[in-house]
Parts: sequence; structure tokens; C-alpha cells
Amino acid sequence: MMHRVWLVIGCALMSSACGGARAAGSTSTPPDAVELVDERIVSEDEWAGVSFADELNVVLLAMTKHPAGVYYRDVELGTGAVATAGREVVVTYIAYLTDGREVDRSTPRGAPMSFEVGKGTVIRGWDLGVRGMKVGGTRQLVVPARLAYGRRAVGKVPANAPMVFLVRLDAVR
Repeated sequence: MMHRVWLVIGCALMSSACGGARAAGSTSTPPDAVELVDERIVSEDEWAGVSFADELNVVLLAMTKHPAGVYYRDVELGTGAVATAGREVVVTYIAYLTDGREVDRSTPRGAPMSFEVGKGTVIRGWDLGVRGMKVGGTRQLVVPARLAYGRRAVGKVPANAPMVFLVRLDAVR
């Protein structure tokens, strides 16, 4: 049985003071909500035994942790429009496994990638991790396997693989 909870972005604390949060089972989506489905309580054991290649420069303790479990840090702050739920974003990215192997990139194989934030057309870690970025900014995302490809192997990404992404926000439409 899946439990659905809505977290409204912008709440300072997880409490009734958020006001915009919906009760479990609600069918309407708050405008800037992130849906957390059975991933709302993340065990620190999730990262036990995971090591990162030195060249990735990942230090989880120095990063911001989203309540769903995605870690992120802004490498370069942008100054343009902000990526929010329901907006189309255009990104350039490089994807790595935790051992430092590059497994995908948006260029040179083609144009930057675009998707609507929060629609579920990309991995969940991206839907959560790009929110709040400003055009021109670059962000490093560290995504647990369950918010990446999970139990599926996709291309060069093995099943149950946590991933590291370097994402540049090129445009918000």
C-alpha cells in the first residue's frame, strides 16, 4: 500500500504551520508541492558503505539534503529565472556512478535536455534536485538509487546504483 504525502516547498518547518500541506489521500496537488511516496523517511544507512571517487568532490556532510534524500550543492549560482514545479527547464548535464565513471551526458550527442519540473518525465531525483536553481547556475546532485533508476539497469547504469549529476540550468520557460 502506497502512502502519499505532499510537502509544500517553502515551509520552514515540517509542522502544522505549513498550512498548505494536504492530508494523505488528497487528490489535488498544491501548486509548488513535491510528492513523497514511501520515501519520506530516509535512513542514514542508505549511504552506509557507499564511497565516492575523489574526482567527484562529494562530501555529503557539506551538502544540503532534501527531505526525500537527494543531496545537492550549488557549484555556481545562477542569476536568471527560477526552476519551479510546472515550468519547463532546459539543462545540460553529466551523469556519473559513485566510482567516478561517466555514464551519460547531454552533449556532445545532441542538444540540452528539456523537461517539465514535477511532471515525472525524468528520474525523481532530478524533479526534486533542480527546483530552486536559477538560470546560469550549476548544481551537483547526489541521488540515491531509489530516486534514480532503482532496481532497473539502464544503459551503462547498473541496477541499484546511486548516481552523481552535474547539472547546468540553461533556461526556464
